[in-house]
Amino acid sequence: MAKDDRVTTRVGATAPRPTSTELTQGDIVNGRYRLERFLSSGGMGRVWQATDLDLRRQVAIKLMHPTLVATQTARERFLREAQAAARLRSVHVVSILDVNVDNERGAPYLTMELLRGEDLSRRLERGPLSYAQTMAVIADVCAAITEAHAKQIVHRDLKPANIFLVEGEGEVVAKVLDFGIVKSLHTATAGGDGRALTLAGTALGTVTYMSPEQADDAQKVDHRADLWSIAALTFECLTGKRAFRATSLAELIRETSGPRVVPSDVADELPHGFDQWFARATERDISRRFATVTALRDALAALGKSESRPREPSASPSLPPPSRSWASDANQIDINELRDLTFKNKVVTEFLDSGTKHFVVGSKGLGKTLLLTYKRSLLHEHYQGQDERKAAAVQFIPEGRPYLDLMGDLPSVGKAATTLMSSLDSCKRIWSFAFRVAAISHLTGHVGAPRGSDEREELSRFASPIRAMLEGRKAEPTVVVKQLLALSFRELQQMLDRTEGFLEYKIRSLHSAVFMFVDKLDQALRQLPRPAWVSMQAGMIEAAWDLMNTNAHVKIFATIREEAFADYESDIKTNLHGATTALRYTKRDLRDMLEKLTYFYERVALRDFVSVDHISSTRGAHSEAPFEFICRHTLGRPRDLVIISSEISRNRGALDHELFKRVVRETSAGMLVANVFNEMRVFLEILADRGARGRFLALLPHDVLTTPEIVDVWCRFHGFDREYYELHGYEAEGVYHPFRELFDCGLLGVIVRDPATGARTQRFRQPRDAVGGSFRQLPPSSHYLLHPALQALVTQVAGSGGFAPFRHVVIGHGQPWKSHYARMIEVQRELLAGAARGDHDTEDAVFELLRRFDAHVSAGESVDVARRLIAATAAFARLSARLERRGWDDLHLALLELFPSVGPELALAEGPRQRDGTRQISAPRNPTPDNPTHRAGVAMLLVDIVASTEYVERHGDTMLVEYLCGIREALTADGTESPRVVKGVGDGFLVVYDSVRDALLGAHALFGGAEDPAALRTVVHCGEVHVGAGDVYGAEVHRLFRLEKVAEDARVGPPGSVTLPIPGRTLLSAAAVAALPDAEQAGFERVGAFRIKGFEEPAEVWVEK
Repeated sequence: MAKDDRVTTRVGATAPRPTSTELTQGDIVNGRYRLERFLSSGGMGRVWQATDLDLRRQVAIKLMHPTLVATQTARERFLREAQAAARLRSVHVVSILDVNVDNERGAPYLTMELLRGEDLSRRLERGPLSYAQTMAVIADVCAAITEAHAKQIVHRDLKPANIFLVEGEGEVVAKVLDFGIVKSLHTATAGGDGRALTLAGTALGTVTYMSPEQADDAQKVDHRADLWSIAALTFECLTGKRAFRATSLAELIRETSGPRVVPSDVADELPHGFDQWFARATERDISRRFATVTALRDALAALGKSESRPREPSASPSLPPPSRSWASDANQIDINELRDLTFKNKVVTEFLDSGTKHFVVGSKGLGKTLLLTYKRSLLHEHYQGQDERKAAAVQFIPEGRPYLDLMGDLPSVGKAATTLMSSLDSCKRIWSFAFRVAAISHLTGHVGAPRGSDEREELSRFASPIRAMLEGRKAEPTVVVKQLLALSFRELQQMLDRTEGFLEYKIRSLHSAVFMFVDKLDQALRQLPRPAWVSMQAGMIEAAWDLMNTNAHVKIFATIREEAFADYESDIKTNLHGATTALRYTKRDLRDMLEKLTYFYERVALRDFVSVDHISSTRGAHSEAPFEFICRHTLGRPRDLVIISSEISRNRGALDHELFKRVVRETSAGMLVANVFNEMRVFLEILADRGARGRFLALLPHDVLTTPEIVDVWCRFHGFDREYYELHGYEAEGVYHPFRELFDCGLLGVIVRDPATGARTQRFRQPRDAVGGSFRQLPPSSHYLLHPALQALVTQVAGSGGFAPFRHVVIGHGQPWKSHYARMIEVQRELLAGAARGDHDTEDAVFELLRRFDAHVSAGESVDVARRLIAATAAFARLSARLERRGWDDLHLALLELFPSVGPELALAEGPRQRDGTRQISAPRNPTPDNPTHRAGVAMLLVDIVASTEYVERHGDTMLVEYLCGIREALTADGTESPRVVKGVGDGFLVVYDSVRDALLGAHALFGGAEDPAALRTVVHCGEVHVGAGDVYGAEVHRLFRLEKVAEDARVGPPGSVTLPIPGRTLLSAAAVAALPDAEQAGFERVGAFRIKGFEEPAEVWVEK
């Protein structure tokens, strides 16, 4: 019998190993699947996007929860999911690719096709589907379940989260997921040894979509249980609401035993006859339901005008006009439209539904006012709806929208009042007073006309405007605050001190419900200095919190800027977190929100609204989806999306690819950027002034800046020369000041490295980020990036030719900083530096090579392969020869670094001169006419006189020349390693060898034979240099050897045990150490990492022990 070498698919066949380690991004499962991104979590396992390293494709991998691995029943149920789905050959069922056990961790897993799109539950969050859309989804689900029933498989857990909408070409295809609790009608639900995997009398599935018989006993169901679930799905698709609201089995039994759900009572515009269809599909008596899935589907299709399965087209040739104008501010929205407009993620829902959430924290433009208005509307509907008794019992302050009382700023205040408002304790006292007075002013008779001499005396202590409020003139808390700030400092303090007891007594005796709302306080205070702006907002919510704890009848709801909430410290701040909702929106949330708003305002889907499929950059081959392009030009806020979409709507009739890009760029520059400087003005000292801001922005040369360029702009802006900066700038407080302000506004980005994956990404300050840390210094970064919205504004400010953005570099928050970006930018820098040459043909040739390279990468080619492909072209050879002839060495060097003829790793090969213990570096020596340039991998020794200027001053030029001649003789003396090239480089020599070991031997010979070796500095490096027909190893060498000048001020990280420079000892680059045999590497120690001009990352330096 032939040996059976198949991999077992029985997950429960072997005993699991204990696993205590959670898998994380970058982990490799079973030596084959590398985890890339977490997708979701379910009852049985977690789903990741992964790379199949064998087949080089993206897959979805579901790994069993570590807590379930040791459970035999769970392992067999996990296997059953894979077996059930694998038996079904349908385009509407997710395809299973592999099932196995991770040998290292003992965790079962299955891999599936990776689907692009969203699940039905996510889609329904944006609102119901049309009949045509519903019919398309349900028909796909029915096709999958029909196939399952034909194989005697009952799904038993059909719900929106298990229906995935895959985006296809022109249509959406629904696929059924998660066969984890299927029941086989052939074999019953049993394990491999006959044990039941579902106990008799138990229920499995999601209660909301579960049939009554499944709730009673999951073992006693047949295929008609799935029909009930399909009916519940259909109901939710058409109405946007769940047919059954039960959250437990007991509730479900009560709900399905009670009055029937009538769809037309829940929603309008349902297909005629849907009530009857739904009633039959959800009959409690299963014999009266539809007999098959096909019958159920056909009956649903018959409700429409056509029995064909309609699908909405992917694009509409003529779009309907918008039903209304887009509202970018909450005061433009009708109260009755709040329910349809408000996007609800978990955070928003918690604030609206919870009775313990009172404060909304968020940056400008996140929708704080909208949510506070919606919360007030819900409370008003509950307490003051149709019940007059309730309306009389609850008082709302203000009586209208919460923001109307603060549309005007606070009056201008003097220095004393500003100092007062800069104290958190003082602000808290002011707001405590204001809330109490406002509450009393709305309760008729609570103070009223004084009934005795004591109360008259108490009221006499209040300023007359405040006394009028206590006697019945209704006032909002902010109006009270304005009155208080109009008093002199002495009058204010006296009144607060003398009236505190009286107000406390009155507020504690209050027994009527009072709801107060405060909004847009940050806007009213925006002229104040930062300490007062923060303390007034913080004092407000702390006073509100204390008052609600004093009297449970008083409820206060308010908004506060995230920057203020994060910027202050207090003993009770931790208590406030439980009552506070911090607004957070993911990128997916923003997309879903825009989808919802587009349908509300335009009555079309988002893709039909923008009417273009992909946006290609005018500066590169890169293309992206319209939403991605819009999102990159925002500051991550919902209001930004609304403002841009409003402008798209205005131009919708003539919208094409180019107009779309122009509208997005001009809107982001003209409205978003201008607004953010106003919104962040309390944090700005320079950029708050429009004139200074214009002068500063006009100095920016590119959209990607290095630290030296930032220093240069700083010097020019402040009128200092570079020498001043070198002497004093590093110690100056405001050296990066305007750039730090750009960073705090979210308009200047940095490059950060993900500690988990090591990948570098672009990061701009997001609305959820506090404005903290150093207010002068920038975060460290190899490059600094201008936000795309700012780029458009800078282009306008700088005028023609003053600002040159780099091509083929995609900038935006969360975008990857690709490994080749730095080299591409360097090529363009050198090209711009040589603009005075007027060589337009060379410029065109360079940009054409960059375009081809970007096209290769965008098409999915690896960066290394794309670099080699371009380097091998005749166009690159011609351009290289042209640059050599014209002496444009710096540009030529930059191109050679971007497009090397060999890979980035040195080509090490055995050679005829190899001796024991050495590895020779291969290097082509002779260029050919067909290939005028070569790259050669060689070992290089740089010999440098440490202080050549001082040497000349002490000994004269003649002695220096003789000293250099002595060095050359020592390097070339008999008995030393024969160098390939010895070349003078000013105050030293470049010596080229075939191996690093040879270079080290040459350095040792030099120290032994040269006069005064302590005056020498030697560095060994290996790498690729340019071998040209003219100057061998020419202009490129100076760049490779910039590490000769490395010193302690360039160190990255803490000081080391060795301090640079080190005369008399040889330094090595990391590449040189790596080229040595392993046994010899132990003779060297690491000095540290140093920033060196021309190197993208800090370079490691080593020294002989």
